[in-house]
Amino acid sequence: MMRLASIFLAVVAAVLIAAATASADSICDNAPCEDAINVMAGENFTIELPSNAGSTGFSWWTQFDTGYLSLVDSSEQSGNEKAGMVGVPGKKLFVFSAKKPGSTDVIMLLLRPWENGTVDEKKIFPVNIS
Repeated sequence: MMRLASIFLAVVAAVLIAAATASADSICDNAPCEDAINVMAGENFTIELPSNAGSTGFSWWTQFDTGYLSLVDSSEQSGNEKAGMVGVPGKKLFVFSAKKPGSTDVIMLLLRPWENGTVDEKKIFPVNIS
């Protein structure tokens, strides 16, 4: 079990590192980016993503520069369940705190960890901190 957990963490780390180093100039040169998030140093902001982790096995993983941001909280909110429904779509919330002025990116990867780190969806959020 420990070996499986170690392999899992190594695969996830490799995927996140590859995503973070995708471009030397701007990460948005090679992938479409979401709208920029503008925030003041010391303020929190939230990234909200659709989620259905409970029934699909997909989960969101995040990569960001800890020199500029810290992850304050992450939580799952389920949607409204309907009779006969298999899996209930909801949302995943990530709350970040901006540490210092500058520009950085938050990379969000939707994947099933046991599928060799294959990324189903990638979202990049540019963050401008003043």
